[in-house]
Amino acid sequence: MRFRFFAALVAVAAPLAAHAQDAAQNPYKNAKVGDYASYASTTKFGAIDIQGTITNTVKAVSDKEVTLEITGKMNGMDIPKQTQKIDLTKAFDPTALAGGGAKGDAKIEKSGEGTEKVTVGGKSYDAKWVKMKVTTKTPAGEVTMDMKTWVGNDVPLGLAKMEMSSQVAGMAMTMKMELTETGNKK
Repeated sequence: MRFRFFAALVAVAAPLAAHAQDAAQNPYKNAKVGDYASYASTTKFGAIDIQGTITNTVKAVSDKEVTLEITGKMNGMDIPKQTQKIDLTKAFDPTALAGGGAKGDAKIEKSGEGTEKVTVGGKSYDAKWVKMKVTTKTPAGEVTMDMKTWVGNDVPLGLAKMEMSSQVAGMAMTMKMELTETGNKK
């Protein structure tokens, strides 16, 4: 039961983090089929420590949309594969990509922003960081998360790293994701 909850929370947090950029910016506008970004993930929930990987892969591209597949493993177990479509013809709406509930059900409140240089995956990037409070529905009920993301136009698929903390069932939960590898699988 707890593993499924973690997988659901990762499926919610990862897309939100990747899309914390300004609505007018779209990290997928120059994406090509096969482009991917892989992340190391660490989740702590009470005394439980879960290590994992998450990979976002571009599966299809047209003038109007990009189809993204999210896969991964947590403690060696597969996370259920998710597919998301990103509309390139509209201003970017990060809440429309929040998995785990009805489209656009996430409430996002920005609480700070700035810029800094980050080094991830062996490369340095100029990144914009954004702090936000995200409230969304998961299979385990409504969850409020404090998140900080680092995104950049020159970071493949946008996200450099993400940190998240929350209280779930009365226990502290933290999650960190950091870009480890990018490329094209074609």
